[in-house]
Amino acid sequence: MADVTPELYLEVQNFLFREAMLLEEARFREWLAFFTDDVRYVMPVRRTVQPPPGGRNEPEEVFSLFNDDKASLTMRVQRFETGLAHAEVPPSVTQRLITNVLVDPDTDRAEYLAHSRFLVHQVRGGRLSYTFHGKRRDRLRREGGALKIAERRIELAQTILPTTISIFF
Repeated sequence: MADVTPELYLEVQNFLFREAMLLEEARFREWLAFFTDDVRYVMPVRRTVQPPPGGRNEPEEVFSLFNDDKASLTMRVQRFETGLAHAEVPPSVTQRLITNVLVDPDTDRAEYLAHSRFLVHQVRGGRLSYTFHGKRRDRLRREGGALKIAERRIELAQTILPTTISIFF
């Protein structure tokens, strides 16, 4: 972390906390502004098979629950705003914990990699509740002096999921 100052670390941590707050408050238009125009937002599926000897059971890019760009994220937000996103009628109540934040410089790209762990609790329709937990890797870049997410990779720890995942991580 030689190139990561305490000020930069706090800036990244506050950026991630503010992003979580926007999602919890359903301020999706403001949330979209946290992303670069060329963003990739990916959540690969974790396979539950025996890894090869010496291998790890990591999510693969073969199939993803989310594989979005800025246009598809915007379209998802617009769909929420129509009131026709049936999985979100009434809108879910969510709470997010973002923790274990680490920041590394990505010297090849003049960007930063922010690693974090998360716990997201979702209550749907006041009856169903789900808790998601896992880790994220965000590639952050400065645009106009502000940090923005150029890539987010979400890895859920669990493999048994509800039939519909309609929230953002």
